[in-house]
Amino acid sequence: MHSCTNVSNFNIKALKLCSLVVLNCPGAMLLRFLNNPSLTRLDIQDFVEGEVIDLARVLCNLPELEDLSIDSNSLKLLSADNISKCLPHLVNSLKSLGLRNFKVCDLDQLHGALCLIRNLLNEPQVDVEPASNHMETPNCLQCTLDQLQTVEIICLEGSKPELLFIKLLLAHSPSLKEITITPSKSSRVQKRLDIAKDVMQFPRASPKAKMFYLDPEP
Repeated sequence: MHSCTNVSNFNIKALKLCSLVVLNCPGAMLLRFLNNPSLTRLDIQDFVEGEVIDLARVLCNLPELEDLSIDSNSLKLLSADNISKCLPHLVNSLKSLGLRNFKVCDLDQLHGALCLIRNLLNEPQVDVEPASNHMETPNCLQCTLDQLQTVEIICLEGSKPELLFIKLLLAHSPSLKEITITPSKSSRVQKRLDIAKDVMQFPRASPKAKMFYLDPEP
């Protein structure tokens, strides 16, 4: 569904629907799944007015979801209280999580991302403090991300919160197999080299984790 106008409520009931992409729907206020047992892929972008979207409740109603992609606005709709109350079970089927335009420096987005990752993996709650300060504290993430196996980060600027976020993932992911990092095209060559040196030295919980540091496409 792309650029749907004059529609405020999306109440979706489709027994055989496997994949749904919702892009740029101005005026949309509510996205609700009534009976969609076959839905395995969901991609939500630019659901402009969706202040009443309860993303936690959406996830509860999609127990077979394998591939979830959301944008930065959707991340801000998550709250620790709501998602912990509305996720009575794990989304065990989830295999891929995409966060579009995710800015680690934005505290609301960081809060939503950590909240989502932690709860999808059935990890305990942690109190998220302002980005850099929080991620530098010893108790930043009092859990292990046992199911996390593959990470891809693109357009890395090399900011302190971004590097701390990578360090956090490496230190708490004992099953990690591969992490791929591509720096931003706008970054200078020396900056890219400095970033590479930093991330290569980060300790890894997984002895099998391979790190790939790629040059950005021209």
